[in-house]
Order: sequence, then structure tokens, then C-alpha cells
Amino acid sequence: MSMKKFFFAWLAFVVLFFAAAAGLTWFTDPYLMYGQAPIAGINAIKPEAGTHSRQARLHAAHRADMDVLIVGNSRVEMGLDPDNALFKSRGDRVFNLGLPGSPIGMQYGYALDVVRDKDIKMVLIGVDFLDFVTTADSTPENWPPAPRDYDKRRKYDWDGHANPDYRLQKLRDLALPLISLSGVLDSISTLSGQKPNSSSLTADGFNPGRDMAWNTKKEGVLALFRQKTPQLVQSFTRKDWRAFYGAGHWSNELALLDRFVRELRARDIEVHIFVNPYHIHYLQVIDRAGLWMEFEKWKMALTTFEDYGDGVQVVDFSRITPFHTEPVLSAGRTPLKWFWEPAHYRRELGDLMIRRLLGDCTVAFGQTLSADSLRENLEADRRVLDAWQQANPDEVGFVNGFFAK
Repeated sequence: MSMKKFFFAWLAFVVLFFAAAAGLTWFTDPYLMYGQAPIAGINAIKPEAGTHSRQARLHAAHRADMDVLIVGNSRVEMGLDPDNALFKSRGDRVFNLGLPGSPIGMQYGYALDVVRDKDIKMVLIGVDFLDFVTTADSTPENWPPAPRDYDKRRKYDWDGHANPDYRLQKLRDLALPLISLSGVLDSISTLSGQKPNSSSLTADGFNPGRDMAWNTKKEGVLALFRQKTPQLVQSFTRKDWRAFYGAGHWSNELALLDRFVRELRARDIEVHIFVNPYHIHYLQVIDRAGLWMEFEKWKMALTTFEDYGDGVQVVDFSRITPFHTEPVLSAGRTPLKWFWEPAHYRRELGDLMIRRLLGDCTVAFGQTLSADSLRENLEADRRVLDAWQQANPDEVGFVNGFFAK
């Protein structure tokens, strides 16, 4: 074979190899990047989707047909199912934009991007105390917030102007998996990972917690709590957290929530803000970290959102009830009824939350956060927590033990 023929043969091989690799990744769509239809037993389960959630989620949202948007972090991602029966009975088209481990700027920036591009009628916003804490020496952030690298994926900047970086970033996000070795390997992992215990994301953004169910069955409930609790302790104790800074100023994150809600209301979008539910072990971490009063102050700040009128509802799902207090130490290898571990609630609890948020008053879970009743409710919660601590010294000792290590 002449050198010329060898060169063209080699070139043809390279082209075919990359075309085949790109075709495999495009077809299996391991990160939900290309909107491929799921095929049962082939690519319906997405075990690698969570590894590229930040890259793919906003593009998926822009592709989706929706009029209801769910916003928050991994708690809403794993708790609120867009395929909920009540949503479907109302004809709602729902997308879950829960972004695990994401800062508030990403959560609300991405959500605002979708709102500006869709005819959204309702937004559900899950909020967490830890996402809004600040330190005493914080300073106010200028408006608009300084652009972060992740903002390149947004079509619009904070003020609604077209983002000049968007098209190039989208091209990178779509193209790189097609020509990368990791894309091929994750495509193979997707094809071989069509198993009930594989983690996954649905096309509408929900994480059904398949891996959590499997890990619970394999290792037990206590193992998941033992894994998560020290992470919570580290998060709550790594700084001297406060609900406000300076002379009672809101954290920059809370100020961003305020701007986000104002933007939604200016578009006449119905807004439901809700405090995510926590297992009582999570609440015990807050108390043991000395942050219970700051937790209460943060809830007080949230009551101010009721001033926006009938279009805004604020509901607290963190008040201590039997939903929150399932024993952990005596649990076996069957998941708790309502929680996977201290921080993440299950779809079963999320279904009740959806009913409550959408106006089903027969659901005895969740309470409107109102300035009129807050003081009384906070005092009641403190009494319930004290009573639980006295009645459950072993459970309390389990949590507190992570502070001593």
C-alpha cells in the first residue's frame, strides 16, 4: 500500500471512529443533553446524568414544554416529581430544575433564564436555611452580581439582555461529550446500567432515588445517616454563620430571592416558596451547632414575602411532626417512609407537599409562614424539639457524636 493510500485509509478510519463514538453518545444521551427519546432497556435509565447535571439541566429546561417550574437544590430534585398525579390532573406541564449542590445565584439565575423564555404560570421554590446563611463581616453584593463561569450557559444576563457567551457555551456543552472519551465511556455505562438499582434522572428533571433505595437495601438506613450527618456537621460549623449581617441586613442570597420573586410577580407568575422538610436528625445538627436562633430569624425573614400579596405563598414544611421523627437507630434495611437520610426527603413526602402547595387543605403537613403566628409556632417547635431530645437520648447521642470527632 502506498503512503497516499495508507494516509487516506488511516483518515477514513479516524473519521469513522469519531463518527461512531459521536453517534453512540448522541443516541444513548447519557447526560440528557440531546433530548433523545428514552427506550426501555436501552437508554431510559441515566446512571451518569447526575455527573453532568449542571451542564445539561438548563439546556434540557429550555427544550422542555412546561408551564410550571420547580426551583431549588437536590432536595427538590429528589422530592418533587413533575409526574405527580395532581399536576397531571390539572394539566400542568412541569419541569424540575433542582440543581444539586448549587449556589443560590445558579438556582435563580437559571430559573430566571427559563422564565424569560417560556410562558410560565407557576414557580415552586424550595429554600434551605444553609443556602441563605451569612457571616457578621459580610458586605452587600453589587447589582447585577458578578458573572460566574456557570452564567455562560444562560441565554440572558440578570437584567434580561442577551448573553454573548451563550451560543459558544451551548456548542461546547453539546459537542464535547460527542468527541470525548468520557462521553463514550458514559454511553457504554448507560447501555450496561439499565438496572433497577442504577441512579437516574428523568427527562423532566426528577431524580427518583434509585441508588438511595439500593444503598438502603444493601447497607441499611443507619449507614446513609452515618454518611450524611458528618457532612452536615461540617457545613454548619465551618463558619460562624448568621441569618443576617451588619445591622440586620439580609444575606446576599436572601436579597437575590427577593429580586427573583419580584421578577416573577412582575410577570404575574404564581409563586410558592417553601421551607424544605428535614429529618429531626438534621434539626438536631442545627441545634447542636448553636444555630437554632439563627434558623428562627431566617424564618422570620421569610414571612416578609407574604407582603407580596395573594400571588405569593410561603409554607414551612420543617415544623416538627411525626413525619420528621422516624427513629433511625432501630431502622433496618427498609427505607424510612418519608426520608432517605437527614437532608433528603422521599417522593412520598414530596407528593404530600405538592398537594398542600396546590391548595389541598386536608393534608396535615406544612403550615403557612405568617408573621402573625410565627412567634407562637417557633416556641412550639422549640418545645417539641426539647421533648424529643429528652425522650430519645440515644438518637441525640448518635448525632452529637459527630461533633466530638
